[in-house]
Amino acid sequence: MRIAYCEDEAAQAALLRAMILQWADRRQVTVEVILYESAEEFLFKNETFAFDVVFLDIAMRQMNGVELARAIREKDRRLPIAFLTADKTFAIEGYEVRAVRYLLKPVTMEKLCGLLDELLAEQAHSAQEAACIAVEERGIVRRIAEEHICYVEVLGHYTLLYLMDGSKIRIKKSLAAFVGELHQKELFVRCHRSFVVNLGHVEKISRTECRLSSGAALPVSRSFCQELSERFIALYKV
Repeated sequence: MRIAYCEDEAAQAALLRAMILQWADRRQVTVEVILYESAEEFLFKNETFAFDVVFLDIAMRQMNGVELARAIREKDRRLPIAFLTADKTFAIEGYEVRAVRYLLKPVTMEKLCGLLDELLAEQAHSAQEAACIAVEERGIVRRIAEEHICYVEVLGHYTLLYLMDGSKIRIKKSLAAFVGELHQKELFVRCHRSFVVNLGHVEKISRTECRLSSGAALPVSRSFCQELSERFIALYKV
């Protein structure tokens, strides 16, 4: 599981991370926990949200957790969001952004494990089903398997999907909006400002190029190279 936690108190962030890793060790699950010190940092570093769940503190400097949740929902309607807070007054707002849980601090191991167990079960259930997405091109709606998408390119107000069979689909939707609707977000990583690649089709990565099994070569920009390489290694790590 890939988990993000946005919390401006370092001690609290470290504590929750330790609890999550303890749960992962018990369940024998591989977990990556990425910590963010502010809502602004989270949004700056994540144009798309390739996480299985996002934990948000509410009372943060400048942009608070509810405002961040609203910003996430503008791009991603499916990403599970859970609030961890000492403040009870935002429960209604949590409902409005479809938060999966509203946990009051101090968070107990029992409640955290219960939530993570539910998310893990849902993840396993989703993985059993073929992840498909519906896209519309020129008034025709098609269902395509996400694993058949090799890479995605943004061209102006349109997004191009390049499929395994060599065909292309042009949809009138932003790149961020399209990626936000995917079920298997962990497979799709930005390699360049104009490209998102499906790691399942990547053969090798260099500092300037990402080569796919189809023979296609995509540019890799410096700002995305590290995350692209790390995510590729993590996907095939034994």
